Amino acid sequence: MITLKNAISPEDSFEIEKAISYLVVNYNKSGHNPKPVILHSLRVAELLMEMGYDKKIVIGAVLHDILEDTEVSPEQLKSEFGEGILLLVVSVSYDNTITDPIQSYKDMFDRVIAYGKEAIVLKAVDIAVNSLYINLVPQRQKRKELVEKGTYFLNLTKRYSSDPAWKLLQARNKECIKKFL
Repeated sequence: MITLKNAISPEDSFEIEKAISYLVVNYNKSGHNPKPVILHSLRVAELLMEMGYDKKIVIGAVLHDILEDTEVSPEQLKSEFGEGILLLVVSVSYDNTITDPIQSYKDMFDRVIAYGKEAIVLKAVDIAVNSLYINLVPQRQKRKELVEKGTYFLNLTKRYSSDPAWKLLQARNKECIKKFL
């Protein structure tokens, strides 16, 4: 039977919808990622809602790629959604000044862990949803690196192994290891 036990309240729904509109408008204006960023962000947010996480994490999920993939500045994001959302989004975003891909994701993972559980949960579901696109990567070595990145994150965050988001990433990572390694 389908229940609505984890449903977001009507009041929170308006704030989440505002974030969705903001993402769509800004991505259509200045988006530059070939992956389906809007759908990806909505998938991450939907999974987090289904798992019963609060509106802050869901809004963070909707907006988690906006600083990387549009011309929205941190100041604009803060003005629109507040410092709490900005800090969450920054913690799960890559630092575009770091050019080495491995150092870049390690730096971001350090910020995720420093931020805490909300960022860890968001990043776990983000990586899990990103794993759906691994088969589109033509280079075998790059696919291997993406799977290893998920494994690295899981190892860093083992203390959250009872969390539903962590378990989702663990399951997706096991599937990817079987399929791509």
